[in-house]
Amino acid sequence: MRALRVAALAIVFASVGCAELTGKMVPVPAVHRVPLEVEGTRVLVAEDPVIESNDPVHLARAKQARVPQDLRASMTNALALAGFKIVTSPAEPHDVVAKLALAVREDSGKVYQTYRCGLRAPDGTLVAQIDWAWPQGTYVDENEVYDYATHSVATELAMSARVLTYLRALKATPPAPAIQP
Repeated sequence: MRALRVAALAIVFASVGCAELTGKMVPVPAVHRVPLEVEGTRVLVAEDPVIESNDPVHLARAKQARVPQDLRASMTNALALAGFKIVTSPAEPHDVVAKLALAVREDSGKVYQTYRCGLRAPDGTLVAQIDWAWPQGTYVDENEVYDYATHSVATELAMSARVLTYLRALKATPPAPAIQP
């Protein structure tokens, strides 16, 4: 499994080749939690992330290596660490929907990765779009790539003023009364 993940990341995120590897090795950051009053907000994560790339070989290799599924699993875990309740079926009650994506591009031998989480209301209205770019020159243990990225995205989401304003308003709105027969 470890070898497959390493191979998948090397294939999907382009090869470094003879490029100089400089930078720093860093640990996976902790996930910042949402405030207590919005903890337990139900987030629907029902779809695998979209891999955005102009290179069809990257897309095929990402699917073959199960990058979307592994990224989704890691993001689901990161959102739970942030204090959200994860929902995996659209049939279950949910407060917001998380649409995930990973954009990969290569320019002049450098690979750029942008991890995205679009948070939408159940009616499809955009609450916030969080785009987190992998910092150039930052390296993590080969088994922690997804966790480093998803913990960073979940923290950005948990600290977003737009997200918190929406969630607080959502929690302040009393639920609709049940219709009695």
